[in-house]
Amino acid sequence: MDYIKFITDGIERICKNHKRRSAGDKTVKTAQADMAEEMKDCVDEIRTQQFEMHPHAFIGSIPLDAFLSLIACGFFLFGVFSGKFWPYIVSLVFTITAATIIVVEYILFIPFTDRFYPKKTGQNLYMVRKAKNAPKRRIILCGHVDAAYEMPVLKHFPTPLIYLCIGSAFLYWVVNFLCCYLALANFISVKALHVFVVIEVINTLLYLPLLFFVDWRTVVDGANDNLTGCYLAMSIIKEMADKDIRFDDTEVCALLTDGEESGLRGARAFANENVEELLELNTIVIAPDTIHSIEELRIFSRGINYTESNSEDVCNLLYFASMKHGLDMPVAEFYPGANDSEAFSAVGIKAAAICGVAFTPQDYYHTVRDTYTNLNPECIKLIRNILKDSIDMFTKAGSAF
Repeated sequence: MDYIKFITDGIERICKNHKRRSAGDKTVKTAQADMAEEMKDCVDEIRTQQFEMHPHAFIGSIPLDAFLSLIACGFFLFGVFSGKFWPYIVSLVFTITAATIIVVEYILFIPFTDRFYPKKTGQNLYMVRKAKNAPKRRIILCGHVDAAYEMPVLKHFPTPLIYLCIGSAFLYWVVNFLCCYLALANFISVKALHVFVVIEVINTLLYLPLLFFVDWRTVVDGANDNLTGCYLAMSIIKEMADKDIRFDDTEVCALLTDGEESGLRGARAFANENVEELLELNTIVIAPDTIHSIEELRIFSRGINYTESNSEDVCNLLYFASMKHGLDMPVAEFYPGANDSEAFSAVGIKAAAICGVAFTPQDYYHTVRDTYTNLNPECIKLIRNILKDSIDMFTKAGSAF
């Protein structure tokens, strides 16, 4: 069987038949049902996990931050031109609130504003191909079924302008906090305050595009991000079933999560609920995500904006597997964002990720161009072979891993 065709055909079918797969949407569940039906004869166990989430909280923190900062700027201007002190206090409150939300929610990936957004029920799909004997180890290949809302800023703005917008938001917190503090402490003249008004207005204009960071009307197809990861996991287990392959004491599993684009909500739910089961057996997790560019393939040893460490053992496993294919795969440097592997690392489960997308936003990253017509079968084939070798090396490592 041509397993690369199995992957590309499957991705095309999901993209055509299960559109608007935003986190927590029913289309994620219907897509997972489609996938489970496709794999029912290849695995020994299929189970789903429902969990509550507020999918708009995470990505919505960016336009919310811009909105709160805009209000803060308005109160600062009112304070300057009215000569009153209370608007500076209100401005400070809005600035501190905006900074807290973006740091906690988006930089640290900690749920913080969920209660202010509609609640939905997400679903994870977990499929297991058991070992011949009592299992001693388990490997989970993890991809996410949900797709991102389109981000017009990434679609229309050049990379330097994107960084300028984001940097301006951070700079605004500092400038506004300083201005309000100096005004309240009466350490600054009215003339100097008018200079700061100009600075704040310019700063505000620079980050205003972040108000439109998310197009809530448009959900991308998510062919690369991350149906590639889902179908890579499925194709490996399908090949094992087709060839009647079972490892002596290693389970091979596929976890297809929901809510990755909403701050790893699904992977966190699965890891937290099953942590004892996963730690009881020697479990590792590999998350292939956005497998598109061979030149940009990286092993992710850290994530959640570089605040979470992944497993050195799993990173080495991926590295030596890639060496078998003549690829000296580098470790990813800092990048803004995260993937499902870090949800497992956070609770002590060995995990790492492998991705093939440039950190400078590509034209298919979180845009409507991320469709099945824009897949890279060559890159998918390479990563599939690397994952197969990683599984084989893990099974042979025994207690040494």
